[in-house]
Amino acid sequence: MLSTASTWLATLQEQALSHRLAHIDLLIDTTGLNYPLWQSLAELKAEPAIALLLDNTPEQAIAKQGPVLLRLQRQDQEHLLWLQQLLDSLHREPRLLALLSSWSFVELTEHLRHCTQAEWNQGRSGGLLRYWDPRLFLAVSETLMPQQGRWFHAPAIAWHWLDRDDQPRQLTGQPVRPSERPQPLPPLALSNEQVAELVAWMDAEEYRAFTCAQHQEYGLPNRETLQQHLVRAHLDANKQAVVDIEQRRTHVREWLTRNSSTSPRAQLA
Repeated sequence: MLSTASTWLATLQEQALSHRLAHIDLLIDTTGLNYPLWQSLAELKAEPAIALLLDNTPEQAIAKQGPVLLRLQRQDQEHLLWLQQLLDSLHREPRLLALLSSWSFVELTEHLRHCTQAEWNQGRSGGLLRYWDPRLFLAVSETLMPQQGRWFHAPAIAWHWLDRDDQPRQLTGQPVRPSERPQPLPPLALSNEQVAELVAWMDAEEYRAFTCAQHQEYGLPNRETLQQHLVRAHLDANKQAVVDIEQRRTHVREWLTRNSSTSPRAQLA
């Protein structure tokens, strides 16, 4: 029986072939990565194209701890074996986001680098938009306004990742030729509502990790539905203007008790 990683890799290869692509592009989140990434790449006979997406950005100083874009050749068995080993080593670690794109590597790098930068508060604030994190990718995609989404997805035929339940997921892009993009690319300007939505997703991740919450405790079928449930709880905390960290945790815990078919507190009672 094939592992999830092997099945995912087979799907990537099959779709790349169907779109007549000689390559597969891979985004790796290297923050805190406990894997000899650079050493393993240096040992390949033919090193893949590599780009640090935070190069030439305000976060350039941490570029080697940020997202890395690789272009692996689909018919290079050494590249495929390397990717299989990476997938097996990072099993259940949310670090990999793959995409199929016909753009040149230089054009793709330029575009994805631009998309790492977001601004809000009418341009007075800015920071990283962590779309390359597979836990946040779908949230980012769904939060963007339609026009923002059109050019964000412009290079991608499809995006692929493994979700919180280790299940393969994919999202169809909106591919256009590079020359059809707005020139220059507009800044990713987020509204207060968009920022609040994305922060709720990050807060939900932190709450789940801090409390070791499990979906079964709340009568939910899997980790993905638990995450969505936690996001709604944090958005409710926003609506009630609960800002203090401890008070937010209490608010979320009480919201879960009221809005779940079961909960740890209800089980104890």
